[in-house]
Amino acid sequence: MNVATIFGIITGITILCGATWFATDSVGVFINLPGLAIVLGGTIAATFICYPLREVMRVFGLFMTAFRAEELPIANYIKVLVQISKDSSYRGEEYLEKSIRKIENEFLRDGMQMLVDGYSKEELKEILDTRIQQYHEQEIYATGIYRTMATLSPAFGIIGTLIGLIAMMQGLGGDISRIGPAMATALTTTLYGVLFANLFYLPIATKVERRVEERTILMNVIRDGILFIKDKTPPTIVMDKLKGYLPPRKWSSVSAK
Repeated sequence: MNVATIFGIITGITILCGATWFATDSVGVFINLPGLAIVLGGTIAATFICYPLREVMRVFGLFMTAFRAEELPIANYIKVLVQISKDSSYRGEEYLEKSIRKIENEFLRDGMQMLVDGYSKEELKEILDTRIQQYHEQEIYATGIYRTMATLSPAFGIIGTLIGLIAMMQGLGGDISRIGPAMATALTTTLYGVLFANLFYLPIATKVERRVEERTILMNVIRDGILFIKDKTPPTIVMDKLKGYLPPRKWSSVSAK
């Protein structure tokens, strides 16, 4: 996570807390630990009912990844593929076979290995397309869990408010002065539910979806690059075709040496 992102998050939270501080004479009214437990506990329990345990645990692991994730260096991978195309033209596939172990990206490494092993263009395209599709479907499925939690959280906030109102009515007796403070405490549970949905679950789902789309584009770049290398396409043409995956403002970052 870069400095600008951290600054933006801190600034937004500071404004939210400041507005809350000036909106009431007693900030303590927003602290309701039982209500917080109802929202978090109910949302987590319902999520485990909706989805398999393994999937939910894996998605929870995406929480910190979502905050750390930055834009993928697609332009750098285009440069790598153009260089591989040059090496393939001038040094032959034996050189490529020796350089495969140095490739860190697993998808690129596997594709290059299949290229060296002599797979046909049709086989390469079919295998790589299948892997791209499977990756996209599985990761988008994971973001759906966070969107489900965003739907469940406000619902459990309302449930917590109803529980608080029932408890308030039961213990009210004849003291009407207790209605205001007790109702304020009960409504904080609804606040928690809406807050968690819109401040955490939905933003995380959106950021993970964006990350999945970026990685899918990167995998498409790698697939096309491998197919161009298979066809022995000239490196300059490889570069110009792969640049189409980048926004125009980044075309200048990929230039022929």
